[in-house]
Amino acid sequence: MDQVRMKLSVILPCYNGAATIAVQLEALTRQQWQGEWEVVVVNNSSTGNSMEIVESYRDRLPQLRIVEAYHAPGPHQGVTYSYTVGFQAAMGDAFVLCEADDEVGDGWLTTMGKALQTHDFVAAALEYQRLNPAWLVGDGWQQQSVEAGLTTISPPLFLPYASGCSFGLQRSVYEIIGFPDKTCGASWDTDYCWRAHLAGIPLHFVPEATIHYRLRHQLGDRYRQGKSWSKAHLALYRKYGPPPTRLKALKHHLRSTLQLSCHLLQLPISIRDRQKRTN
Repeated sequence: MDQVRMKLSVILPCYNGAATIAVQLEALTRQQWQGEWEVVVVNNSSTGNSMEIVESYRDRLPQLRIVEAYHAPGPHQGVTYSYTVGFQAAMGDAFVLCEADDEVGDGWLTTMGKALQTHDFVAAALEYQRLNPAWLVGDGWQQQSVEAGLTTISPPLFLPYASGCSFGLQRSVYEIIGFPDKTCGASWDTDYCWRAHLAGIPLHFVPEATIHYRLRHQLGDRYRQGKSWSKAHLALYRKYGPPPTRLKALKHHLRSTLQLSCHLLQLPISIRDRQKRTN
């Protein structure tokens, strides 16, 4: 598709993102695309002033729209629901995804748009230094960097996948694959990549496009994230592997919890070591 004719929809979900979303919006004001593009902010039951911050960028971002991802007085729902609403609301020929706590790199939109002219489904690289303290980077949790490429470590399929905040996809992919599967929880993006692969749509890595990715900085937040990942990985196994027995599910949960607990116990030591190296 000709670049001038292809309209891009930037889909940005937000739940109480007041502390970080301005960084992302500022980065979006620096993006360029020779064709038409829009920014669709999906408000998922935010209770703070996130949307007031978004509104302040209305004259600086093209075709900025805020769409609501809840049915009052319904409770907050997860990011999969936000993307479902965003896909439905987007008017572009292709979608590029980003999130309220990250920052798209310079040239990200142009690079992703050009990649989507020749590939149906693409993913940008994640960069960890810009938004995180030096002592937190390099703890073994970082993936999908320029050096590492796409990840293939998740059982039971071990197929390439990427983080949802880095996706770019043609509208046709969404029309074939459908919405994110909420039953997969935090692994909805792995599931989406696998569904695309099984439908004959490979995921293409675009290392020239960068997402500056914000890690969880607090131990409690990292624990909750790890627990969420553990449940999500089990959901993937249920969907794609042989039906797990209760014993296998319990073993998976205990193993994941033990690995996470060991990581958290070792983290203060590794933090001190990295702080010494960066001082």
